[in-house]
Amino acid sequence: MSSTKRDRADGERNVLDLRGYVPYFLTAISNTWSRSSSRLYLERFGVGVTEWRVISQLAIEPRIAAQRICEVIGLDKGAVSRSVAALVAAGHVTEFADGRDARRQLLQLTASGHALHDRLITLAIAREQIMLEGFTAQERTQLLGFLHRLQARLPALRDGQEKGRLGEAEADEPRMEKPRGGEVSPRSEGRDTDERR
Repeated sequence: MSSTKRDRADGERNVLDLRGYVPYFLTAISNTWSRSSSRLYLERFGVGVTEWRVISQLAIEPRIAAQRICEVIGLDKGAVSRSVAALVAAGHVTEFADGRDARRQLLQLTASGHALHDRLITLAIAREQIMLEGFTAQERTQLLGFLHRLQARLPALRDGQEKGRLGEAEADEPRMEKPRGGEVSPRSEGRDTDERR
């Protein structure tokens, strides 16, 4: 299925066809999952979905730095730092200096952190089962295979490898810039700054 379709209004402009646009499904599923998970985890355990992601990663890889968590779960440093600080304050995570590099702080779960993990993982797995209800074992394996392949393409987006492919499309489009009035307007090629004042 194509990712675009013709605009019904003029029949010439391509618009997204969300039924065939993969990033739409990834975003919609991720956002709904995260919001509902965070609400449920906060109600039952007093932690949000980001804290749960930190806890789960520390259970998988004990004694790691916050940067490692950012790399695995794809969150920015600020979000992870805030979650770690909240978990440390609650007594679920402890920080200590790396023996090989005193400037580097490592993290690990405390006894209460492991206990919280064991309660959270039961709920997380139950929610996963609800989402995958109706899928056969083979279909789940296929789905995971496709997701692994998509994940393997992420470095191309992070490292800017897509710029060569997108260069031609970018060159054909007017750039957007914010004038002094605060409104965003397109800038055509070669247009002088004085014309916009």
